[in-house]
Amino acid sequence: MPSRPGEVDQDIEHTEVEESLSLEEKEKELINKALAKHRNRRKTAAAELGISERTLYRKIKEYGLQ
Repeated sequence: MPSRPGEVDQDIEHTEVEESLSLEEKEKELINKALAKHRNRRKTAAAELGISERTLYRKIKEYGLQ
């Protein structure tokens, strides 16, 4: 816990960075699973993931998937 108002606890900052990296890995994993489940049909994979096809295309490119 910060000792003074306005100070940031370094442990909390570090944990948030680790969590965001973990979320990225989980997102990649879910995208890959959805694509495999739907035999690479991006439209149905995107629908199951609850994202637009455009977002799925962007994520695939961003993460270097497939």
